[in-house]
Amino acid sequence: MVAGTVAALVLLTLPSSSPSSGVARARFADGDGLVVFEQEPSGLLGTAAPDGSHRVMLARVGALQGTDLPVASSDGRYLVNLEGQLVTMGPAGPASIGSVADAATQGPAGGWSRATFADGSKDVVVTECDATSTFGEILAARLIPTGGGKPTALGTNADSAGDPASAGAIVSALAGGSSASSSNQCSGSQPTPDKAIELLRPGQAPRTVVTAAMLNSALGWPGKTTDLLFTYPSPDGRLLALDVAAQGPQPATGPPAQEDMVVLTRAGEIVAHMPMLAGTSCVQWSPTGQQIAFGQAGQEVPSSVTVWAAGKGKAVRTIVLPGRHDLYCRQLLWSPDGSQLIYSAQVTGTGLTQADDVQHGWTVIDLRSGQVHNVTAPGQPTAWLPTTATTTTGK
Repeated sequence: MVAGTVAALVLLTLPSSSPSSGVARARFADGDGLVVFEQEPSGLLGTAAPDGSHRVMLARVGALQGTDLPVASSDGRYLVNLEGQLVTMGPAGPASIGSVADAATQGPAGGWSRATFADGSKDVVVTECDATSTFGEILAARLIPTGGGKPTALGTNADSAGDPASAGAIVSALAGGSSASSSNQCSGSQPTPDKAIELLRPGQAPRTVVTAAMLNSALGWPGKTTDLLFTYPSPDGRLLALDVAAQGPQPATGPPAQEDMVVLTRAGEIVAHMPMLAGTSCVQWSPTGQQIAFGQAGQEVPSSVTVWAAGKGKAVRTIVLPGRHDLYCRQLLWSPDGSQLIYSAQVTGTGLTQADDVQHGWTVIDLRSGQVHNVTAPGQPTAWLPTTATTTTGK
């Protein structure tokens, strides 16, 4: 029995043989963690191992609304979607679906464009179209306690991300106090440039982390370049990744200044930056906050995922996804140990239904070997959690 077990392990771990050897390649299997996925168009939730095995549909939990994929809190206790639905996790995955406090009257009615978690999973930060605006063209942020309580208005801004370190948000402040919407449009208005990144906390004055002018200077862009700023805080909140997109005049010499990824501290010190290609999306920090991954897709080139060790010079790795020519990345998830990624995408825009246009299942990327494995499943991944994470719910 021991000898048989050892032989089986050897078959799974030895490098795949060349086709001429006649030895079949070992089947991919990965049970490290729990993948939560949403079935479309039903909105039902399910769970599976990363390789798609041990699949369970959770019809008794209920269904999610909308076509967006919910976002997971860093501690794995909750999922939240743009319709204001809050999924509470249990020992075996999603256990119940409720509503974020006050979401029914002010969230979806105004139109949420982004929802993230702050201070662990204690609060939800939402960016929404202000329903009090005549044309619904003002973007504002609110802080909503997941355990119930009065929401706090965080003011007008272009985009917001929950602050992992506190009850607050990191926002893109609108240039010139403009009331028009920015990156996430409310009613078809044009994007409006941002003047700075600010840290907002209830009861405290906004603190400017970095300005667009400072970013232009660091990137070597003309001083009059107007920028759109998208913020992605690291899991511990110590670093911020900024997707900086130039909207103004381009440099007179050299390549056009289109888009850059900038990493800086909460004090505004720029740690590193690198050019970004068009079609970049799904920016995600690794669990340790030492790497950043993002997807790149387009019908002209094969889809790929790039992993950047921010602050370590040119430590950049791009893994091409063979055979994939997607419209854009829709989801990118790190494994709990940071050794793998899950990718899913919008694959076409010509389907009869929304469900026809998305990738069913997901693609697992093993960063250790560089191998890519397509997994068939009836939905799209929303969270990749350690198997022990949900057992600590409530602690």
